[in-house]
Amino acid sequence: MSADEIKKTPDVEAAAEPEKPAAEAIATSEAAPAEKKPAAKKPAAKKPAAKAQDKAAGEKAAKPAAKKPAAKAAKAETAAEEAAKPAAKKPAAKKAAPAKAEKAEPKKAAKPSAKAAAKPAPEKAAKPAAPVAERPPKQAAAATTEAEARKGAAGVATVVDASGKEVETRKLVDDRFAVAADVNTLHLVVRAEQAARRRGTASTKTRGEVSGSTAKLYRQKGTGRARAGSVKSPIRTGGGVTFGPHPRSFDIKINKKVMRKALSMALSDRAANGRVFVAADLELAEPSTRTVEQFLVNLDCAAPVLIVTSDEPVVLKSVRNLPYAEATEVAALSTEQVLRARSLVLTEKAFAALNEA
Repeated sequence: MSADEIKKTPDVEAAAEPEKPAAEAIATSEAAPAEKKPAAKKPAAKKPAAKAQDKAAGEKAAKPAAKKPAAKAAKAETAAEEAAKPAAKKPAAKKAAPAKAEKAEPKKAAKPSAKAAAKPAPEKAAKPAAPVAERPPKQAAAATTEAEARKGAAGVATVVDASGKEVETRKLVDDRFAVAADVNTLHLVVRAEQAARRRGTASTKTRGEVSGSTAKLYRQKGTGRARAGSVKSPIRTGGGVTFGPHPRSFDIKINKKVMRKALSMALSDRAANGRVFVAADLELAEPSTRTVEQFLVNLDCAAPVLIVTSDEPVVLKSVRNLPYAEATEVAALSTEQVLRARSLVLTEKAFAALNEA
C-alpha cells in the first residue's frame, strides 16, 4: 500500500494524526527520565508489519488493518495523556524545589545578620573596663602612704622633741639591743606569758561532791525500766559532772635567763628596723591625752605604738585612751608587748633604765 493510498483513506489519516503527540511525549521523555516507557514505541514497531500485510492482502485487507491502527491510536492517545500528566507534575515539582531553596536562602542570610547584631555587644562590655583601670593607682597611693611611716637609723635610738623633729641619735647596748632572734625561744616565752594570765578558777562537782542520797532508786529487775542507781549519777539532772574543769594553774616554767634573752631578742629586732625612739621633752604636769596624741601624730611612726615609762603615772593615764597606743612600765615590760608593737617610744627615764640594765 502506497503512501498516496494511505492518505486517501480517512481511517488511516485519523490513525496517522495521533502520532504527533506520541512524538511530543518522546521529546518530553528526554527531559524526564521517568517517561521512557511510552506506548509510542509500539506503533513505531507495528508500522512495518502493517505495511507488509497491506502489500500482501491488497485493498480488501486495508479496511480491517485501518481499524486496528485506530484502536491502537486510541490506546496511544490515553498512554500519551497519562504520560503527559506526570510529565506536567514533575516540572512543577522541580519548580517548587527552587522555591524552597529561595525560602531557605533568606534564612541563611538572616544568620549573618544575627551575628552582625551580636558583634556590637563586646563594644558595650568594653566601656565599663575604663573605670576599673583607674583603681590600681589609688591602691598604690595607699600602699605608699603606709610605707612612708617614719624610721630611724638601724641599731641606734632616735631622739625626738615634742614637735616630732629629730634631735640626735644615741647608741644602744649590744647585750640588750643586738641579740640574734630565735623563733622557738620567742614562741615559748610568749606562750608562757599568755598562759600565766589565765586564772584557772573554773570548777565543777563530781558525783561524789554533789549532795544527795546514794540509795538505789528502785529494784534492779521487774519494773521494765532501765537500771538506775544513785540520784547523783552524771546522766541525771542535778547529778555530778564527768571530766569537768577543776581549779588549776596554767603556768609554764621558763628560766629567768631565757625570759631575759627573749626580751632582748624582741628589742633587738625593733632596733635593727629603726623603730626605737626616745621622747626627750615628754613631760606632763597632769594627764592629757590630746598632748600625747599630738606628739605621736608629729612623730609619724608605724602603729601600734608601745610607750615605755619609768615611774611616770601621768604619761600612763594619758595614753590609755588611745586605740593605737599602749603604755607600760619598764619593770613590767614583756616580750609579747614588744612583738605586738611596731614602734617603741621610750621616755628619758625608761631609756636610761633599759639601756643601762
